[in-house]
Amino acid sequence: MVESYDVVVVGAGTAGAYTAYNLAKMGFKVAFMDSKSGEKVGVKTCGDALGKHHVDRMSKFLTPNPKIFVNDIKGVEVFSPDMGTKYIVKGEGYMLDRFNWGKWLVKEAINAGATFYEGHTATAPLVENGFVVGVKASDGGTRKEFRAKVVVDASGSVGAVRTKLPDSWPISERLHPEDASHAYREVFYIDGSVEKPEYIKIYLDQTISPGGYWWVFPYSGDFLNVGLGVWGILKVNPSANYKKYLEPRYKIARKVHVGGGFIPTRRPLKSLVGNGIVAVGDAAAAVNPLHGGGIGQALLTGELASKAISRAFGLGRFDVDALWGYNLDYMREWGHRQAQLDVIRLMLQTLDNDDLNFGLSRKLLTEEDVLDISSRGVSLSIVDKMRVALQFIGRPGFLMKLYNAMQYAKKIGDLYLEYPQNLGGLERWHEKALEAYNEYRQRIGLGPMPA
Repeated sequence: MVESYDVVVVGAGTAGAYTAYNLAKMGFKVAFMDSKSGEKVGVKTCGDALGKHHVDRMSKFLTPNPKIFVNDIKGVEVFSPDMGTKYIVKGEGYMLDRFNWGKWLVKEAINAGATFYEGHTATAPLVENGFVVGVKASDGGTRKEFRAKVVVDASGSVGAVRTKLPDSWPISERLHPEDASHAYREVFYIDGSVEKPEYIKIYLDQTISPGGYWWVFPYSGDFLNVGLGVWGILKVNPSANYKKYLEPRYKIARKVHVGGGFIPTRRPLKSLVGNGIVAVGDAAAAVNPLHGGGIGQALLTGELASKAISRAFGLGRFDVDALWGYNLDYMREWGHRQAQLDVIRLMLQTLDNDDLNFGLSRKLLTEEDVLDISSRGVSLSIVDKMRVALQFIGRPGFLMKLYNAMQYAKKIGDLYLEYPQNLGGLERWHEKALEAYNEYRQRIGLGPMPA
């Protein structure tokens, strides 16, 4: 059986459903599919938090149902391992009813004119004459072909379509274990209530969550999302650590959901586009490398990819250069900051609890600095601040790591703002990026970039 569309979207999570919605609203014939049924498509394992600025941007195209926002968030509380220091970083956001958020997005895409194929798993891309021209899929019994001018890989962290393309395609880049975090979380009601449910809470502790953090994200005072993430290269089972360290902290009245998964926490992919294909959301590694949040980036990539695909239809071409504007838009709007935050992530993953306690207690970076880095990126003023700290504060080994992180975050972020204008300049640019990363990694005691 062969189905033909303008665009086929593989995956109906936030990125996939939002891309399908945008393209259908533009008048294109769109199909989107998911291996889950329509009833289960909203079931995802994540922190369920979303910044207000992402919602404000989304509302220009699609206004969310306010019932999906179950708790208004005022900011983040960040705790040191010894619990002696607490940062309060202001920033408005929401806790989502993630299940109904997912179902709502799928419904909006269908209402806009997209055709939804539930229970369909994409098994391989269709490649002809150097172009992706569709995907092979199965609904559990029937094998089908979906043909399209453009395929959107929104399949989640596995990148089920793009990673099956030839190695010579930059978009096919595979994730190394170092590029991922493994997470486990449980959603439950408790007897009693947490303090300040209007703040999500992040706890740094290399014993409980090595290379990551553990969290408490309240939907309300007595309804919590609690979990942890660990660095992918470590032989640590996040579920086991959860059971050992976190579950005993709560008097659980009723569990609602449990689950785990892996999250791409890394710099941007080498390219988000190929001939006849783009990647969005987790499939594009479009995630905040520091905290693993990806719902906002899923919305952003869905918007930017839709615009790039529309431009390609206007040109009547679907080659990599016709879609390249998506790369440029992404690197300008988020990719350069993603690269900066990835540099900081690598440094944090080399620290022990003593380093973290020292750095947080001395407020080497203030709450305002943290907010500025997360919202606007690393500036020269922050680099200069670290340079001064080196001269006057003890623990020089730790401070040198922090200084190098800020210095190279600025340098590498600027490099991503110089992302090439077309495929022809990609290899030379990528060599410069790898050189800068390897210089930095050597300075903080890590080996060269994994192959």
